[in-house]
Amino acid sequence: MTMFTKPPRVLLVDDEAPSRQLLAQALSEEGIAVVGQAGTGDEGVEIARTLNPEVVLMDLRMPDGSGIEAARRIKKDRPHTQVLLLTAYEGELPSRSAYAVGAYAYLIKGCSVSLIRDMVMTAAALCRALKQGAAKQLTAAPGGD
Repeated sequence: MTMFTKPPRVLLVDDEAPSRQLLAQALSEEGIAVVGQAGTGDEGVEIARTLNPEVVLMDLRMPDGSGIEAARRIKKDRPHTQVLLLTAYEGELPSRSAYAVGAYAYLIKGCSVSLIRDMVMTAAALCRALKQGAAKQLTAAPGGD
């Protein structure tokens, strides 16, 4: 299932290196470009500024704080970038705070690779559509219809 000429660009942010590496390998096998990895929310924010991924897969809980705070900072810097929050705890999902900062969706760690792939593809398509819409607005003639 590929709907892109270029693969989606993804940043993985998770404090558990083995989990990150397994996910990176699985996504690569699905045709998704894992452009970077980070072990903390702060590191993820910095790498997102540099690499400008279309999608960030972010662990909800990390030693340096919440993935929600890191998602807020990424969305502030890169509004088109879509953030998918990952959690190991099905009952842990916070109420509206993640959506209030612009997170695209939640996924439970251990869900199928095909579900993650489909969510990444959909989120990347949204990112590209938002960027394309912004570019059209910037190039539109002033006062034109």
